[in-house]
Amino acid sequence: MEKQIDDIKLKEIFTESKVIALVGASAKKDKTSHIVMKYLIEFGFEVIPVNPGAAGQEILGQMTYRSIKEIDKKIDIVDIFRPSAEAEKIVEEAKDLNPKTIWLQLGIKSEKAEENAKSINANYIENSCIKTEYQRIMQKKKINFPHLTT
Repeated sequence: MEKQIDDIKLKEIFTESKVIALVGASAKKDKTSHIVMKYLIEFGFEVIPVNPGAAGQEILGQMTYRSIKEIDKKIDIVDIFRPSAEAEKIVEEAKDLNPKTIWLQLGIKSEKAEENAKSINANYIENSCIKTEYQRIMQKKKINFPHLTT
């Protein structure tokens, strides 16, 4: 992962943010978006799930929205768990919510999404896991990948 925002700014993002729209949320417990959503809730964030296939249902006790455009409250972070090709449209739809940060999860990159984020003066992070970064910055955890060590 390339460094996009310094650690001081990341700490500020985590400290000042309260509400996260998680686009691509899943009710399936083995999905990364579910694991990340559960973690963020456990650490005090209000997480609003967005998934058209689960709209109107609850995921981890939170009502799921069909589209980010349907959310009627202030969003601090839009966390995207969708393919790179969908990121531009999601960020375009999120513009009216004026989020402070657009976060694309690991493996997700989009120049157009970045342009959209910059047009509303939002912080932009791509190809990065919000959970891993929260652990590293706020909990001072060193993230280990034992299967990669020799």
